[in-house]
Amino acid sequence: MKKPTNHKNTAPVFHVNENVSLEAQIAQRAHELWQQRRGEHRSDQADWFRAEREISEWHRRRLEAKTSRNPEVVLKSI
Repeated sequence: MKKPTNHKNTAPVFHVNENVSLEAQIAQRAHELWQQRRGEHRSDQADWFRAEREISEWHRRRLEAKTSRNPEVVLKSI
C-alpha cells in the first residue's frame, strides 16, 4: 500500500536569467505564475506584481550574499 504524501503549499523554485533585462525577468516569472494557475485569466496584474516582488527579492538577497562575502563590493558601488 502506498503511503499518503503530505504536500505542503510551498512556492516553487524559479530561476532568474540574468542575461536579460529586469522587465524580461519579471515577464518570464509572471508567465510561470500564469502557467501554474493553468492559464486562468483575470489575474494578470496580480501575477505581474507578485513577479516584481519575487524578482526584486531575489536580486536583493543575491546582492546581500555578495556583499557579506566581499565587503569591497559595497565600497566600489559608492
